[in-house]
Amino acid sequence: MFENFLPDRISRALNSLNKKGLQEIRIRVKQPVMVCYGTNFYLGESGITDQKEYALSCSFDEMQDIIFKACECSVYAYSEELKKLFITLGSGQRIGVCGEIVCEDGKIKTVKNFSSINIRLLHQVPNCSLKTLPFLYNDEGVFNTLIIAPPGAGKTTYLRDLCYQLSSKNIVRNLLILDERGEIAPKQFDEMIFNVGENTDVLSYCTKAYGIENGIRVFSPTAIAMDEIASEEDVLSLNFAIGSGVKIIATAHAQNIKELFRKPYFEKLLQSKVFDRFVVLSNKNGVGTIEGVFSAEQTVLMSRG
Repeated sequence: MFENFLPDRISRALNSLNKKGLQEIRIRVKQPVMVCYGTNFYLGESGITDQKEYALSCSFDEMQDIIFKACECSVYAYSEELKKLFITLGSGQRIGVCGEIVCEDGKIKTVKNFSSINIRLLHQVPNCSLKTLPFLYNDEGVFNTLIIAPPGAGKTTYLRDLCYQLSSKNIVRNLLILDERGEIAPKQFDEMIFNVGENTDVLSYCTKAYGIENGIRVFSPTAIAMDEIASEEDVLSLNFAIGSGVKIIATAHAQNIKELFRKPYFEKLLQSKVFDRFVVLSNKNGVGTIEGVFSAEQTVLMSRG
């Protein structure tokens, strides 16, 4: 999996690991390589170690070579992705990148002198949304639903399975996934890696505004699923979709609903009760812990306890 772009010693060590539950791999220049299974560990030559002095590390030149190989020997070809601080591999895996941002006329031109990468491993957890599903629809169809969780708590994995459940059980007649970063429904050699349902269409690598405006006109979706509502433009696009009679299933970064209220652009969205349901996830009992399902009035419909 890692042979094509990582240094041999790091690749060998990673390939010796149990991939079940492995969430992230973080490689920083002249720092210990870290792997995350919900908790961070050092990566040594023989696998996981809790001894920092035995951890593998990466030089500056090796980091530049990692990016060069991950970009299939053409950083220019990946320039648009790099501007958004990620690279998508042929396997559908995404690599987050850090480095020096180069601007020209006030716009990001490229990234150089790469200093770290974060490899987020994609997982499919079958039926992880099944427990919450009865609270997210009725005889008239799916409710406008917002999935709330802090980073790394399994929002995208939950959303992916929810899309599969809604589509395969014909709860949603036509589901459109707006996969802005290729994470919800990634492809490998033009084939879907994960099953997102037979009634599902996928638009990859487009903005939410573009996908909603054009997707509604072309695909006539019953519902649209999207990841990480974060900006004023995202909120405006979401309101446009709902105003067009399309249901929305989306995610947002926050610890809970109360914290979400404090975020810019969300207060009016929540006060107007655009969302009929909130699903809150956490890491308390492992990634994807379902804290609860709440109504628009924030009444508890289902709780972890």
